Amino acid sequence: MRNAATAFAFLIVLGVVTLIFAMQWYPAILVRTPDASGGRAHIIWEYQINQVADSAITYYKNALENASSSLQVTAGIRRDAHEKSAETLIENILVRDAVRVGGWEKETDALVTQKIAEYNNQPNFGVALSLVYGLDNSGFTELIARPEAEREILKTKKGWDDAALAAWIEEEKKASRIVRFSD
Repeated sequence: MRNAATAFAFLIVLGVVTLIFAMQWYPAILVRTPDASGGRAHIIWEYQINQVADSAITYYKNALENASSSLQVTAGIRRDAHEKSAETLIENILVRDAVRVGGWEKETDALVTQKIAEYNNQPNFGVALSLVYGLDNSGFTELIARPEAEREILKTKKGWDDAALAAWIEEEKKASRIVRFSD
């Protein structure tokens, strides 16, 4: 009886581990922001990176089809999209923490609400999101609209242009502790 219980427990554990990997619920990157930006620790999960990368690949495929190009989405392009998506998520964390430390969350929420209302007034906006990015309204809000609003608020409050924001992000990356678990 003991061997059967051990085998059953082993199968349960194996099933849970398989589920974790199948659903991509494992950490890909750990980010600890500098103390000046709140010193918070964040986990970027593999499924988050893949969601952003899939959206970028969908956009790229649609652009290629519309341009009547013979180019294809290759494994190298997929790797590049995955890496760029990971970098974008790290940058979004740094910007989000700076907005949080500055106390500008309410302004960011108001800007996101305003932008989404403007987008939703356009006919077939949800259909266009699905076709162009492969996202629904909530995915668009969290992956595109909110990070862009946070960047806009940070630039406005600090009086920066795009180059100054990019330079600040690079300095924050250098000051942050970033541990990658996957390539």
